[in-house]
Amino acid sequence: MAQRGLHGAAPERVLPGTAASPGIACGTAWHLPEEIVVSGPVPVEGREQERGSALAALYAAGDALSAVAAALPPDEAEIVQAGALMAQDPALTRAIEEAILADGAPAAEAINRATGAYADVIAAIDDERLAARADDVRSLGRRAARLASGRGMAAPPGSDLIVIGSDLGPADVAELAPALAGVALAGGGATAHAAIVARSLGIPMVTGLGNQVLEIVEGAPVVLDGSAGTLIAHPSTDRARRATAEMGVRVLAARRAHELRDQPAVTTDGNRITVLANVASPQELALALRAGAEGIGLLRTELAFLDARDWPSERDHTDALKPILSGLGDLPAAVRVLDFGADKCPPFLTDTAERGLELLIANPDALIAQLRAIVLAAEAHDVRILLPMVQTSEQVAHVRGLILTVARELQVQRIPPLGSMIETPSAAECAAEIASECEFLSIGTNDLTASTLGADRFAVNTARAHHPRVIRSIARSVSAAHEAGIPIEVCGEAASDPVMLPLLVGLGVDELSVAAAHVGQVRDWIRHLDGAETAGLARSALTMDTAEEVQWAARQLSTGLQEAPAIPATR
Repeated sequence: MAQRGLHGAAPERVLPGTAASPGIACGTAWHLPEEIVVSGPVPVEGREQERGSALAALYAAGDALSAVAAALPPDEAEIVQAGALMAQDPALTRAIEEAILADGAPAAEAINRATGAYADVIAAIDDERLAARADDVRSLGRRAARLASGRGMAAPPGSDLIVIGSDLGPADVAELAPALAGVALAGGGATAHAAIVARSLGIPMVTGLGNQVLEIVEGAPVVLDGSAGTLIAHPSTDRARRATAEMGVRVLAARRAHELRDQPAVTTDGNRITVLANVASPQELALALRAGAEGIGLLRTELAFLDARDWPSERDHTDALKPILSGLGDLPAAVRVLDFGADKCPPFLTDTAERGLELLIANPDALIAQLRAIVLAAEAHDVRILLPMVQTSEQVAHVRGLILTVARELQVQRIPPLGSMIETPSAAECAAEIASECEFLSIGTNDLTASTLGADRFAVNTARAHHPRVIRSIARSVSAAHEAGIPIEVCGEAASDPVMLPLLVGLGVDELSVAAAHVGQVRDWIRHLDGAETAGLARSALTMDTAEEVQWAARQLSTGLQEAPAIPATR
């Protein structure tokens, strides 16, 4: 016999889906506003005005996405900002104009029609990363259509809402975050961009629930399990009580980590780990410093220029650096030069096959312009220069020569320390040679894991940093740095993963650079680790064959770390 739901309502109904963002949420169902439907053609004499209204709404939607992106961590901001750039796509604007001028479609209908067709084309591409952009285009269209018709998408008052819909864009998740306890979608998947943002903000999310989730009555009590991938409508009193208790434990753990932000991150046997922050904006830096960050381990400079029409000038770089570095005081900052390419291409580089340092070396004027800005900034701030996607020591030596030339021309007193990112298996293989040309190394575990295992760097549970092959590359890089007498940091998502953290400490990593929202949590986790135990775990992991073996071996240390939700940057 089925259990009766909360308050004696309808029986419990368990809907299976896909785990997209971990955590438990207990709240009430809230459905996304329905699509805007407008009937009746626009008279010929009014179509030009309707065209203007449609394009204004589209550009306003793009500007709104840019504003949302500014408050997000770098990787997530890049995703949302890419959606904003779509608002400037000439093919999309032409399709909207044609729907209005030729067919008389009202502004909102023309936007929905054009973005829907554009999204269908992208979704049909045999490339998972590009196909994921289809949801982003639809999200842009919904936002612009609402603006064109004068409607909004504000959530009702409260902070325990479980939003229900067919799909949701990454910017929608970020914007609605203060009111959301969780997200339940009929479609989508764990690799969707909305899921990436939800994970960053600590919002539980389940996707792929099917159309049955759309039948849940608005206001009904629901429990969402983002770890198990289920949604329970009309939960029993006992289930709701357990879910609420688990939510409380996670909130208390996050609060405790935040309150201890001024205590150093030292293991129980006295090993001090420096915890830095990955930032791209003054807002992120402020959040990180409040949580106890000891500086910036990764300043991602490309984010400020994703919509640029040409390479940034020296003045552009100076203007972008100043508001961030001015908030640091005497704390250090590793400024990474532009990591354009792959999924981070501004309009003038959409056809490039190169990425990171290789792309910059092929465009020396652009590289020199940024080096000049950084070298000048180093006169007033503790700045280090970080090179992305390094492949050889010769590349590093080449950039060092440029830095010395720039320093002589500018007649500066301080030459910033130079570091390289290890992000590919080949770079890890020659880490000793690269380290010989550097003052520090930084491991980008997102790209290193994906390139080592041949997986999508944005996917969930497909590219695991605790795979022995990845761990061996990290160990090789750590050894190379220490043999060269230089520090090494980890700046990828692995630095804030409860399974990977004990392994990284055990391998001897000196610094961890994490998203601003995770700084306090990671610092608290380190205080619960024993150096000897983590070293033993790391030695064992290096001899294993699968990620599952490593996770099993790490279970005692990792389960001791409370998986508290990140303190969201938007709250």
